[in-house]
Amino acid sequence: MNIKIGCTGWSYQGWSGTFYPKNLKSSEWLKYYAKIFDITEINSTFYRIPDQGIVRRWNTDTPRHFRFTAKFPSIITHEKRLERVNSEVFSFLSSLAPIHEKISALVLQLPPSLSFKEAKPRLEELFEVLPDDFLYPIEGRHESWFSDDAITFLKQKGVCLVWNKVEGINNPMPITSNFLYVRLIGDRSIPDSEFGKVTKNKKELIESWAKKLQETQDIPLAMVLANNHFEGFGPATANSLRMQLGMKELVWEEKKQKTLGNF
Repeated sequence: MNIKIGCTGWSYQGWSGTFYPKNLKSSEWLKYYAKIFDITEINSTFYRIPDQGIVRRWNTDTPRHFRFTAKFPSIITHEKRLERVNSEVFSFLSSLAPIHEKISALVLQLPPSLSFKEAKPRLEELFEVLPDDFLYPIEGRHESWFSDDAITFLKQKGVCLVWNKVEGINNPMPITSNFLYVRLIGDRSIPDSEFGKVTKNKKELIESWAKKLQETQDIPLAMVLANNHFEGFGPATANSLRMQLGMKELVWEEKKQKTLGNF
C-alpha cells in the first residue's frame, strides 16, 4: 500500500516557531511545508472558491511530485446540499486548473443532516458531470451513510467513504473503493491559540489507526490527513502515525533546533 500522510492545511500561525522557522514569512510557508510533506488537504476551499492567482502560487511553491486534496466548497455541500450545483462545481474545478496535475482527491464533506436517501439522486447527477481525473471521497456524517444500502451504492460507484472518528457517529470504516481517505480530525476542544504543540496525547488511538491501515494492505492507496484539533499539532500527529507504520520520521528545522538544545 502506498500511504501518503500529511496535514489538513499548512497556514497556521501556531506553527511559526514550532514547525516553520520563526523568521519565515507566511508567504513562504507552503514552499517549506512541501519540503517536509508530500501531500496536504486544502481546507480553505470549504469556505470559498479560491482565486486562480492564489492557486497558481500553490503550484509554483510545490514540486511536481507534491499532491493536493481539497474540500468542495460549503455552498455546494451544505448550503445547496448537492442540489442544482453545476455552476458552482464548474467554478470550483476551473479555479483549481493550475494544480490540476497535482490533485489526487476532492472531498465531499456532507452536513450531519444530509441523509444518504436525500443525497443519492443528487450524487447520481453530480457524478455525471464530475471529471474522472480525480478521486471523490465522501465524508457522510448522518448515520444512514453507514447502512448496507449506502455502502452498496458507494462500492458500485467505486467511491471511498471517509474513515474518521467523529463524536456521536459510529463509523465502521468500511472499504468501498480501491483507495482509503482517512481524516484524523478530533473535536473542537483545542483552541486555535494552542496549535503548534501536542496538548492531547492520543498515542493509543494513533496506534489503532496504524493497525487498521496495516490490516488493509491489499488497498493500493491510502491518504491520511491530520488536523490540529486531533492532538493540537498536525505535523506531530502525522509523524507519530508514520513511525507507528515503520516509516521514516520527518524532521523540520525547529525540531532539529530543539533536539540539539537537549544536548
